Amino acid sequence: MDGLAERIGHLCTLLGADDGLSAYVEQAGAGETLAAVVDALGRGEYGAALERDLDALDEAMARFGLGAVTTSERVYRPAPGTGGGHPVVQAWACPLVRRCSRVEPVTRDSAPPACAAVGTAMALVRVPT
Repeated sequence: MDGLAERIGHLCTLLGADDGLSAYVEQAGAGETLAAVVDALGRGEYGAALERDLDALDEAMARFGLGAVTTSERVYRPAPGTGGGHPVVQAWACPLVRRCSRVEPVTRDSAPPACAAVGTAMALVRVPT
């Protein structure tokens, strides 16, 4: 299946779920764009204009806070002015050579908790996402 067919299928599934997507599209100011997509599909026009409208719909919904609605893929894009890079998740993990599964969240003011088995501080781990 090509990319355009997948995007249309994903949008169709969301619209058929009756979870209020159409109302959110209206609130995002993309009602006319969705109408243009539906109209093009009804006429069987699967060209560049449809792809532009799908892209515009995804952009509007992403700005609205729901993310892309014609793809299931999520792509990391750094926020403007952050200098790029990748988001990182931090956690306190077992400090032993053969780690146990204990992981504690890092908070702004958290000091490393102690490993109950050996009494040393847990290790800070950073996992790029």
